[in-house]
Amino acid sequence: MAGNRHLSQTLPQLFVAKSGPKNRIGKVFVDYLRNGFSAAAAAAWSARARPELGVSVPISWEELPQLSSGAQWTITNLAHRLGVGNAPWDAATPHALAGPMKALGFR
Repeated sequence: MAGNRHLSQTLPQLFVAKSGPKNRIGKVFVDYLRNGFSAAAAAAWSARARPELGVSVPISWEELPQLSSGAQWTITNLAHRLGVGNAPWDAATPHALAGPMKALGFR
């Protein structure tokens, strides 16, 4: 079974396997086709198509708890973040996901 279907069947209140904005309201769409090396739905520093989605910005693990949303940066407030650049990824090391999953309410 594909990973996206497994997640959507195991935790249907959180994940959905069917694409399309109407299908994923309030849920995470797991796009297994974006799971390859360097594959990304939104490249770093790209503005997303809809205004409420903001700009994709590199962040560090330490910054994650302070984020207000995935649209924290927009084309109108991005100027102050440009000075940080790609620095959050410079010394990026793999991290376990247990902490972030616990913060999201997973058991």
